[in-house]
Amino acid sequence: MSTTNRSGQFVWRELLTTDVEAATRFYSEVFGWRFERSPEYAQIHLGEKALGGVMKIPAAATGMPPSWSSYVTVPDVDAAAKTVQGAGGRVLVPPQDIPRVGRFAAVMDPQGAYFNVFKYGSAEEAARPAGMPGVGEFCWETLSTTDVEGAKAFYAKVTSWKAGTFHGSATFEAESGAVADIQKTQPGVPTHWLSYVVVAD
Repeated sequence: MSTTNRSGQFVWRELLTTDVEAATRFYSEVFGWRFERSPEYAQIHLGEKALGGVMKIPAAATGMPPSWSSYVTVPDVDAAAKTVQGAGGRVLVPPQDIPRVGRFAAVMDPQGAYFNVFKYGSAEEAARPAGMPGVGEFCWETLSTTDVEGAKAFYAKVTSWKAGTFHGSATFEAESGAVADIQKTQPGVPTHWLSYVVVAD
């Protein structure tokens, strides 16, 4: 698989929460995840596979509710961050390197949904096939937004996604196929990304 085929893929998820201990206990019981802890980060593992992380909401993010955010691969993180700003979004954490992992920026779309743009640090990682998700692994994303058509236009500029449809639902399509669906939010619900996890029952 070429590195371009991995562009536009969801490859990592993070939970920002007010209580890391309670969150790790909860998700361990629900999904069987284990957590490798450092002073500021709890990395999610299923067996030997790393899936994401849990961290405390930064003090600077006053009023931010606990929420999940996803990492989407792009060919150039710095260019994607500039595109986000030019397309009406916001850069919350400017582009920076994660040692031995890659480069990322935390951003927000014009309707207020958080996500991260990311590029692997090595071509080998970028080219590794994602494979089918198993039980306990993340498998799908939904964008619930106040502006479906605006979201389609924004993400087309920032990522490699094209708009598609599946069984009557609007979708985002990467080179490898559909990666997410798009729904109109319910009244009073803010725009947000939602991640799905495979379960046995």
